[in-house]
Amino acid sequence: MKECQYFQECEFVLHYVAQVKPHWDDFVTLYCHGDFQDVCKRREAFVRFKTRPDPDLMPTGQRVPGILAALPEERQDQGTT
Repeated sequence: MKECQYFQECEFVLHYVAQVKPHWDDFVTLYCHGDFQDVCKRREAFVRFKTRPDPDLMPTGQRVPGILAALPEERQDQGTT
């Protein structure tokens, strides 16, 4: 299946998936590149409301757990240098 057309601008992917790699790689595989694109709540918001959904909205429609939402931005770069 093709990559979701909103993948490159999806703030959930850009922010949270990078922070907790590899733990959320399954989200990317299923929702961004796989058969779950049709049930992705983020994609639905892009399509239906023509707007970017809240970055804290997960593809499942649930909110990102508070402990992850509280991680500092610098966490994204750890382990990549």
